Amino acid sequence: MNRTTTRILRSASVIGALMLTMAFSVVLPASAVPAKDVIFPKANARTGLPDGWNPGPELYGVGEHKNVEIPMADGVILRADVRYPTDSSGAPAPGPFPIVMTQTAYGKDSAGFLRLLSYDGIGPALQNALPSVIDVAKQLTDAAGYGDYFVRRGYISVIVDIRGTGSSNGNWSILQPQEREDSTRIVQWAAALPNSTGEIGLWGLSYLGMSELLTAGVMEPGSPIKALFPLMPGNHMFQDLLDHDGFLNIAFLTSILAFPVTALPQIDPILGLYREPGKALSVFVDHLLTHLRDDGTWPSIINALLDGDKLYNSPYWESRAIDNVLKQIAANDIPTYLISGQYDLLQDGTPRTFAGLQNAYAGRPHDGPMPPDEPSSGRFQMLTGPWFHIQPSSQRTTDDIDMHAIQLAWFDRWLKNDHNGIDETQTPLHAIDVNGNVIESATYPVRQAPTQRLYLQAGNRLSPEKPTDGAASDRVDFTPVNAGTICNASYSRNFSGVFQLLTSMIGIDDPCAQFPANPSVPGLLTNPTYTTDAFAEPTLLAGPIGATLFAISNKSASAFNVTVQDIAPDGTATALTDGQLAGNYRALDDNRTWRAPDGSAQGPFHPGTRESLLPVVPGENTEYNIKIRPAFHVFAPGHRLQITIGTGDFPTHILNPKDYPALLGSSYDIQRNDTAASFLTIPLAPAAVQ
Repeated sequence: MNRTTTRILRSASVIGALMLTMAFSVVLPASAVPAKDVIFPKANARTGLPDGWNPGPELYGVGEHKNVEIPMADGVILRADVRYPTDSSGAPAPGPFPIVMTQTAYGKDSAGFLRLLSYDGIGPALQNALPSVIDVAKQLTDAAGYGDYFVRRGYISVIVDIRGTGSSNGNWSILQPQEREDSTRIVQWAAALPNSTGEIGLWGLSYLGMSELLTAGVMEPGSPIKALFPLMPGNHMFQDLLDHDGFLNIAFLTSILAFPVTALPQIDPILGLYREPGKALSVFVDHLLTHLRDDGTWPSIINALLDGDKLYNSPYWESRAIDNVLKQIAANDIPTYLISGQYDLLQDGTPRTFAGLQNAYAGRPHDGPMPPDEPSSGRFQMLTGPWFHIQPSSQRTTDDIDMHAIQLAWFDRWLKNDHNGIDETQTPLHAIDVNGNVIESATYPVRQAPTQRLYLQAGNRLSPEKPTDGAASDRVDFTPVNAGTICNASYSRNFSGVFQLLTSMIGIDDPCAQFPANPSVPGLLTNPTYTTDAFAEPTLLAGPIGATLFAISNKSASAFNVTVQDIAPDGTATALTDGQLAGNYRALDDNRTWRAPDGSAQGPFHPGTRESLLPVVPGENTEYNIKIRPAFHVFAPGHRLQITIGTGDFPTHILNPKDYPALLGSSYDIQRNDTAASFLTIPLAPAAVQ
């Protein structure tokens, strides 16, 4: 049986892709039924679209009502821009039209400014001269909530500045519960817009996507919200973004603090209200005072660095967790199409949200994995690819995917009752790997890739056999810095994909994204590696990974950073994913931990509360369950899977500053013997279609 695989070689001097063709045969596991020919389709312009459906032409012009004021219950004024279809004369087109709405924390007028640099203004004039730059500007404009693509095809587009942001008054705090109270009034207001059907689809990327899920989660049954399309929304903000099981994500904080959180709120009132200086000044002052509140961003960061309550999971963070509203979204039967990214810093959370919605809709507990033998619903779908946080579908292997068209097909189905087939699927999980292979599944975790254990062995090997040695171990010494570079996969992802944003302007992918974060530097830094034998056939890795390490620390602290990479026959390493755990965070939340059939932790979930911390006892053999974020990847024949075990991960992460005195000078003996066998729980199987 033959198939084609694509290997993309990325570097700062390489533009485009080099296609490698391989022929191979597939051998099924002994327990499997005979397979069909195994051919992973390649991502193309039709990926994600229903058969025979096309987005159709632009039918309308665009009109706008600027800075429409929406009073909240406490008198605070929010402002929205409403863009609506017009006829050839410029008058409002006869409707009614459904509504697509975005609630943004980054300023609707920033989106308007970006529109002038991309779709309108100077954008078309520069498209031929600077195509990559203009394409990036368009991606940023889309990310900011610009919706004229939909207006021209028969929708009213609404973009609202949430409380304390953009041109809206009030004080902002990240995903504050007050936003949900505001959203109920915003939804009622939008549903009553003239010439509208009163039916609403919510969409947005990152914070905008989180906001729409939280909004839908407080609606009553039968609300005007009929569909959702969140991009890169995650599941639990504290766990996904800020704290990776005791490792504080300073790369993410660095990416957002200076401009999106600090400068932009002061610029937006000027952009949006320059014709009304009194209102602009009022909004400017409100935004400035936000930075001084206890729950403002800068005071919260200082609180965390001083070992305050914001460093730990708590009711404050749980009130902002998407996971806690999934049951209501499913109960309200609001169809939801999620976009995720394997290079996204939310790469674990968004798939958990997909599984949670599917489980809740089927009447199962929402916080576990989907059962491999149960059907799923096309009303809740997820598309994931090798994409960074702010640029879904921008990777060279997938940059012909039409995200606008997928979104339009979804909204046409649920807001215009167009039975176009997008929901008629038995495999609502769609994953694209770095080589463009499209993997379809009915479930997450992926039922085609059942878990197996790979044990740490002598000779730096990984294998399914349990060790027989009675006292074998490997030592790793703590270091706060693993090579101290920002050019690695961990930093690239957690820096919100800014490197990819910059390099895509010159038509290449981020070269740093392929480099593992924990190299060994002879004589200076030793991070033990463990590698499988070369795969004899195409092998699918699909889903979350758990690392169960048994280790003995010589001091009262420990820290682990585990990376997973693909090793090519020539030795080239390509980073796939990673996970972190500070030793005192090792307690498990049994309700949220995903377990494999053999009982091992495939998706560990650590509570992260101050009360859940456990002391590390020097000299005591201790079990650590490390959450390694999911990966979707097809290993070509001759390639090997490798893990590296490191400790600190600066400059991507830091640990609690008060723990460094105990961490410095600490060493960990990682056990790989017959009584304490460290292992991976990994969804890995021959790439066979059953």
